[in-house]
Amino acid sequence: MKVWTNPLKGEDKIIAHIDDMIYKCNPKETDVDQVARGLEMNIIPEKDIFGIPLHYINEIRWQEGKKYIQVFFRGSEEYLTIYDDAKRNEIFNYFKTILPAFSYTTERQTGIQAGKKPLIALVLTGVLLLVALFFANRIEAGVNFEFGNRAGLLTAVIGVASLGTSKVLLIFGSLSAIAGISFVRKAKRPPVYHRIIKMRK
Repeated sequence: MKVWTNPLKGEDKIIAHIDDMIYKCNPKETDVDQVARGLEMNIIPEKDIFGIPLHYINEIRWQEGKKYIQVFFRGSEEYLTIYDDAKRNEIFNYFKTILPAFSYTTERQTGIQAGKKPLIALVLTGVLLLVALFFANRIEAGVNFEFGNRAGLLTAVIGVASLGTSKVLLIFGSLSAIAGISFVRKAKRPPVYHRIIKMRK
């Protein structure tokens, strides 16, 4: 059994391990000490509490730099928010001791893995930029494109292209720049994950 209390606004006020359950509890501030003492005596409150049976848990994960611990269970996940770094580390390490049928790993993503989403966005906006520039040049050369009532991505791109080459460069260039900056930032600081994972039988 273990009970932790957290004083700051935005944190989960009480996190506890009692019997085969992990609880997070957010009573009124004036009730925190009383509820915490009750939990230490195995008295479970009737409201403002969420419990996860240990045997439901598939993984407990903490990403360095994040102020929460994620608990994955039966296709769902729950966040345990703890701002204090030392206490969050203590709680995570405690979970390692109460889950002997789990393995512990530390994983560092590569720069490409960390920046995968903005990299895809960068490639997509780059392709759209080239396509829009092609149509913008054709439109400026006097070619007309008609699609009737049909709508789609190509129609939208041609609509942007009809604004002219300079506007195409401004719009898609800005989107590409945003995606590129996001990729660089994420790739520079790939996340480190600490994971407690249920071992397969």
